[in-house]
Amino acid sequence: MKTHTIRLGLISSLAILFIYGCQTKTEYPDQQYQYSVTVAATDLQNAPALQSFAHGVKGTQWLLFAGRTNQDLDDGGLHDINNGNYANTSFVPWSFNENILVYDVSTDQLSGMTFDEMVSQVSTLKPKTGLLKALKEYGPVFRNTNPLVTQEGDYLYLVGGYGTPLDNRSTFNAYQTFGHVARIHVPSVISLITETNTSSIDWENIFAFGKNDTLRSTGAEMFKIDDTFYLAGGHNYGSSAPQPQGQKYVDAVYPFKLTKPDSFSLDVTMETAITDLALDNVGKQAYDDSTTFRRRDGPVVPALFYNANKDLTQGITFYGGVFQRDSTVGKTTWNRAWNTAIYVHPAVSVSNPVPQSPYFTLDKAYNQNNLNVYACADFELYDANAEIVHTFLFGGIGDGKFQNDPSMLSAFTDSLMHIKYDLNAKTSTPQVGNTNIFGNTKNYYGAEAAFIYGPSNALSFVRAGGNSTEILDAQNTSWTNDRVDVGYIYGGIEAYNKAPGTFGPGKSAASNKVWKITLTRSPLTY
Repeated sequence: MKTHTIRLGLISSLAILFIYGCQTKTEYPDQQYQYSVTVAATDLQNAPALQSFAHGVKGTQWLLFAGRTNQDLDDGGLHDINNGNYANTSFVPWSFNENILVYDVSTDQLSGMTFDEMVSQVSTLKPKTGLLKALKEYGPVFRNTNPLVTQEGDYLYLVGGYGTPLDNRSTFNAYQTFGHVARIHVPSVISLITETNTSSIDWENIFAFGKNDTLRSTGAEMFKIDDTFYLAGGHNYGSSAPQPQGQKYVDAVYPFKLTKPDSFSLDVTMETAITDLALDNVGKQAYDDSTTFRRRDGPVVPALFYNANKDLTQGITFYGGVFQRDSTVGKTTWNRAWNTAIYVHPAVSVSNPVPQSPYFTLDKAYNQNNLNVYACADFELYDANAEIVHTFLFGGIGDGKFQNDPSMLSAFTDSLMHIKYDLNAKTSTPQVGNTNIFGNTKNYYGAEAAFIYGPSNALSFVRAGGNSTEILDAQNTSWTNDRVDVGYIYGGIEAYNKAPGTFGPGKSAASNKVWKITLTRSPLTY
C-alpha cells in the first residue's frame, strides 16, 4: 500500500459551551470552571474509511483493523435494517475490512497489508514457531465488526465481535458472535506492518489468543480495572447464539482475568457476574428480558466513584443503549432506548437487592430523553474542585424523538450531550449541547466513531487506587491560555440523512473523517 503525506491543518471549528455552577456556596478555596469543547474539521485525507473497528495507539500512529469499510460504493455504512437478514445481506461480506493498517495522524501517512500478507510476513521473519498456527486459528480477530477493545500501556486487548470464519465469508449460517480474546503488542505490530525496524519486534509477546463462550459479545465495551477486565453490555448474535431466537443479550457485567501460560496463548478465568439477576439465572435465554443490563450499542464509559473513605475508585457507567421492551405502541416490541443510567462500582460495597452481586446502582431518576443513546465518540474529564466527572458524547443516534416505525429506534443526531456525575450526590445530570457540532454540514457523524487522545505532554490522567485511568485530570493537565488539545474523533458512520435505514449512496457510509477536539475552560464568578 502506498503512503501519502499531506499538511495537517484546520478547515473549520465550532465551539459548544456548557455551564455548571453551585447554588449554595459563595466562597471557594479553589477556582471553579465552566468548560467548552471545540470540534474542528481537519484537512487530513488519507485516514481509511472505517466504522466499528479496533484501534491501538502508539504516539501519533494508530493501529487500525477489523470493522467495516466502503469496498463497493458506500456499503460500509449502517447495516441494512429494512430489508436485510442481519447476516450476509445486512453485513455484506465485501464490506468487512480485510486490512491491518497503520495511520500517522501527524503526517497523514497510511500503510498496511491484508491479513494474509501479515501471515506471510510473519512466516518470513519468524518461521517454525507456534505463532503462525495461533494467527491462522484466530484470524477472525482481524476480520470482524464491533469488537470490544481496551488498551493498557503497549498492549491492546480485544474480545468478541461479529463476523464469519475466514474460510466461509458469505454463508448466512456462518455469521456469528465470537468468544475469542486477544492481546496484541501495538508497537510490534506497527513495526511489522510498516516494515520499519522489524528487529525490534517482541516476538514472544506480539500476539496471544484465547477463548471463552461467556465472552461472546458485540456492540459493547471492555475495561481493565486493577488486574481485572470487565465486559460491559452487548449481545450474542448469529449462529453462536441460542436457537431458535438466534440472539442472546449480555445480562451482566462479566469480570474476568487473563493469564499467559505460553508465548501465544491466553487463559481466561471468569469471576462472579455483576447483575440484578439471581446468579443461577445468569446467561440463560429465559431471563434475557428480565434485567436492566440488557443493553447493547450504547455509550458505556469509564467512571469514578468515592468509597467509604472518600478515596477515588474506578468504575463503569452505562448511559443509554438499546433495546428495552415497550408496550406503549399497542404491542410489545423491542424498539425503545434505555434512558436510565447504571453505575458499576466493583470496589464500592453498597446494599443491593441481589446480595451476591452488590456492586452496581441503577439510577432510575436519570433520563437521557432518547438523546445520544447509541455508541458514539466520547471522552471524560474529572474536576476535583467541583467533584464532578464530565462525560461528552459526540453525535451518534438519538435525536430525542421516538419513531413509531419499529425498523428505526431514533434518528441520527448532530448534537453533543454533556453529562455531569456528582460524586457526592451519586447522580448524573444530562445537558443537551448545540446542534451541528461537526460544523456546517448536512451529514451526521459520531456513531461508532472513536475518540483517540492526542499525544501531548500537556495531558494528565486521573489516578485511582494507584492506577492510571482513561479520564482527564482537569487540575493536573497543563492548560495554555485555558485551552488544551485533547485528541481526535475518527471514523464511524457518516449518515447522509437523519434516518438512512441502510448503507449506500444517499443513505450512509463508513467515514474517514478526522476531527480535532480542543477543551477550553473559563472561571466561574459569583
